[in-house]
Amino acid sequence: MTGFSESRFLAVRVKSLNQVWGGKSQLERDGGCLLLWLAVLQSLLLGAGPVASAPDERVQQLQESVQSVRNGESFKDVAPQQPEPRIGAEILEIQSPTSIRAWISPEITREEFAALEVDEGWRKNQPRESVECGPDDARFTKSPDATEDGDILIQSFYGFDWFHSATVFETDLPVGEDGLLLGFRVRKFHELTYYPGSCMVLLISPEDEIYFRVGRDADRTTDEFSIPDRWRVEPYTPSEQLIIELFGDTLVIRTDNNDSFQGPLIGLDSVL
Repeated sequence: MTGFSESRFLAVRVKSLNQVWGGKSQLERDGGCLLLWLAVLQSLLLGAGPVASAPDERVQQLQESVQSVRNGESFKDVAPQQPEPRIGAEILEIQSPTSIRAWISPEITREEFAALEVDEGWRKNQPRESVECGPDDARFTKSPDATEDGDILIQSFYGFDWFHSATVFETDLPVGEDGLLLGFRVRKFHELTYYPGSCMVLLISPEDEIYFRVGRDADRTTDEFSIPDRWRVEPYTPSEQLIIELFGDTLVIRTDNNDSFQGPLIGLDSVL
């Protein structure tokens, strides 16, 4: 249920994208080729086989980190010790144009990720940061294909351990006009928390659908980005603890400087 709970937390849930975008021609795929999809997917952050029944030491360490996330501890707290801002490391497993699995490693350093080489059928995401007006706490409650909360798929690739965070199933969706924004439909179960007094950056459509900034390109050359006519960007400061649940299908909107806005959100409009 969306709205204020008895504990006065605001639970904001993402709309079903089929409901929000169904029948809207501006989001119909325009037949972009896979190479274009992959070029844009390099800016995505925020997603075979079962978890090993007898994990080695590295897998066990990652399982302990993921368990901390399951228990509600900050993802920032279980990341490798490195100077702020913390940089997210993600690789993409390209199963098909409609199934691209994202894997995140909390243990790899930025230097190790920069030196990492992947095989054909895989793609390295660009480093992402989520410090500036990002969530104060974040966790994945389960992997996209899981049926039970807490079921996080962990595997080892290229000498590091990764968990399956998201699956991209539709790409290269034009959002709005002028080709300034691109959309990606992603399946994930991602909970993000903002504490009272923290900052948020909102992207609001002409129909007053609200998206919030989740991450930024760590290698961006500018903080500025362009938006279509009648779209607007607004700051927001929660007065209470705000919990956002991106559960199931989520629309990820990418700006021309590779900022990532996600949603749309239900219920936040009532407190703006």
